[in-house]
Amino acid sequence: MKSLRTVFVQRGPIPRVLVVIGLVVLAACGDVEVTSESSDDIVATTTVEIVAPAEPTPTTTVETTTTTVPVTTTTVLDVICIKTTTCQYANLVGVDFSRLKLDFINFSVANLGGASFVGANLNNSIFIRADLSAVNFEGASLKNADMTASVLSAASFKGANLEGAVLCDVDLTTVLELTKAQLDQVKKFKTKGKVYCP
Repeated sequence: MKSLRTVFVQRGPIPRVLVVIGLVVLAACGDVEVTSESSDDIVATTTVEIVAPAEPTPTTTVETTTTTVPVTTTTVLDVICIKTTTCQYANLVGVDFSRLKLDFINFSVANLGGASFVGANLNNSIFIRADLSAVNFEGASLKNADMTASVLSAASFKGANLEGAVLCDVDLTTVLELTKAQLDQVKKFKTKGKVYCP
């Protein structure tokens, strides 16, 4: 900050009106000090502060990105198992397999909770002890698929083809949209009138 000091000295008589106007103008500029050495001399001193413009403070812009974490915890490596037809123990939660040809794939002990197999071809696939909770098999072909000891709670079989499928040691009380006609096509292992699972 810099200060500028200005001194005005007038000798001789000055009309009082001009003095008052001059003092008002000087007062608008800053601190004003008026002194008189005699009745005819008026000394007006004004101090004006000149403020240097402040340096702009650097601003930091932080870009934020919102990432929504998907419900599925499936990794790319888990999905690659489809190419090798061996998805045993894979974590395929919530994956959409709709309308894919997935016959002869081994999904034993895989976690497929919430996955979608709508209209998929799952003929001869193996789901032994797989978690099939809330899986949607609507319109899927499950001919000769083995679902022995799998978890089928809230799984939907609406319009699914279960011809020759093995549903052994499973709880069908919580399965959705499974008709008697579909259950009549299911293969069960029987010996001497008792149902058993291999």
